[in-house]
Amino acid sequence: MKFLAKNILKQSRNAKFKCVSQHFSTVVKNKPEKCPAAKLDLQEEWNRAKPFYTVPGPTRLQMLRGFMKGGDFYNKNFDKVMLMCRERFGDIYLMPGMFGQNTNLITFNPEDFEKIFRTVGPYPERPGSEVITDYRKGRKDDLYKGNLGATGSGPEWVKFRNTVNPVLMHPKNVAHYMDPTVELMQEFIARIRRIRDPASQEVPADFITDIIALSFESVALVALDKTLGFLRHDVVNAESRAIFENLKCFNRAFYDLGVKPSLYKYIKTPTYRNFEKSMDTLTNLCAKYVNETMKELKKKDGDITQGRSVLQQLFKIDPKTAVIMSVDTLFAGVDSETAALSGILLSMACNPDKQEKLRKEVLSRIGKTEKFTTENMKNMPYLRACIKESMRIYPILFGNMRATGADVSLSGYQIPKGTSVFLASHMLLLEDKYCPRAKEYIPERWLRSPGADSDRPDTESLMPSNPFLFFPFGFGARSCIGKRVVSLQMEIILASLVRNFKVEYRYPTENAFKNYFTNFCVIPLKFKFIDL
Repeated sequence: MKFLAKNILKQSRNAKFKCVSQHFSTVVKNKPEKCPAAKLDLQEEWNRAKPFYTVPGPTRLQMLRGFMKGGDFYNKNFDKVMLMCRERFGDIYLMPGMFGQNTNLITFNPEDFEKIFRTVGPYPERPGSEVITDYRKGRKDDLYKGNLGATGSGPEWVKFRNTVNPVLMHPKNVAHYMDPTVELMQEFIARIRRIRDPASQEVPADFITDIIALSFESVALVALDKTLGFLRHDVVNAESRAIFENLKCFNRAFYDLGVKPSLYKYIKTPTYRNFEKSMDTLTNLCAKYVNETMKELKKKDGDITQGRSVLQQLFKIDPKTAVIMSVDTLFAGVDSETAALSGILLSMACNPDKQEKLRKEVLSRIGKTEKFTTENMKNMPYLRACIKESMRIYPILFGNMRATGADVSLSGYQIPKGTSVFLASHMLLLEDKYCPRAKEYIPERWLRSPGADSDRPDTESLMPSNPFLFFPFGFGARSCIGKRVVSLQMEIILASLVRNFKVEYRYPTENAFKNYFTNFCVIPLKFKFIDL
């Protein structure tokens, strides 16, 4: 009876939000009168809610002082600042913008997450990348004229996504990167064996630089249609190294120029000048590499119209879009994949029983030396569960970002349309209230059913309490364009490692990551790689 009542309530709730979704969907464009109940519910909630100006939060002066030397927020990671404000103001608060920056609403309420995602409208906006948009609009050439890429908005952004989505999301195009990723992993495994200590089998403490190199090369396969020799430590040309080095500026800029008080919108501060210089270098070199790659392919094959790579297909559609997508892929991909792979390796090394269970799946489905194929990678549920659980414990981002697509009531407050909102969803996944046994690494929670495996826990009881808590690649139309390629690459990387090595880590893992929008691993990664 309890189960039946629970399902009736769930169906009723889903029906209500389905109606809201149809009215405000990013896909289905319905007229308001087709869903009057949803419109009425939202209006009634709005009427009952408290005014926007009553949302708690620090004042502009408190924000300014807080980020100054000696202030509460000085030299603090973004997630720490968010948690400090949560302790003071509750689960919803405003961080006022200064000097032309956005005022950001922060919410830790899962009910708000769902309502925001359901009401984003046909042109969902993702705040947080205004500094990139400002740079692109200010470039002297016309590269971004009429096409701001992934940071754009409105019909212009929809046109861009409609161009790149069919190419990047097509299964055949994703499979194109299987063999090149396997070759990269062979180089990475060879490098591990070359750099580890012969006695202890441990890699050096700065192994994060090798993970960055692997991520960079994996992303370059898609963005530039080539590898650049960082894993082999070939003689890497100065231009390739410039791309590698300038990407380091990108992640921190979101925080320094987007959240912390900055005058960059009025004057070019030193921080913005460094960012602008890095963006110029990255954009110009990407454009050069894309054009060189296309010339080489045309010279080699005589025709690039039959190309199977993402870059070749996009170049055929529109050369400018190919360049912009190349830049966006590098920007979004390297830091994200580095964070994900660091967390995956830590999770495996610190949970030997889970690692062994995964190894058995890999060896039974693929084998010790057999080639990875589309077919033998299909039925790998535990591999995918391990990656998913790692990204829960060590998320790439603190959560998601959206601008409200309608006047909507959030946590009992009237939040106007167009308000920039940071949804701290992934931070909640480390709290038992929202995710049972949150600090434990339990890949089994993501498996569909216990089946006959008696050592498997009840997966339903371990799932996050709200389906809108966990979106490692974003949600809806604004989700990560390259998520399918990235997922495939991470699966090959992890499967390759566990079938070649037993991975151990014997050091503390507290405060392993710092967060500046994207997480970055800051502890010495002295993994022990023991040959199998």
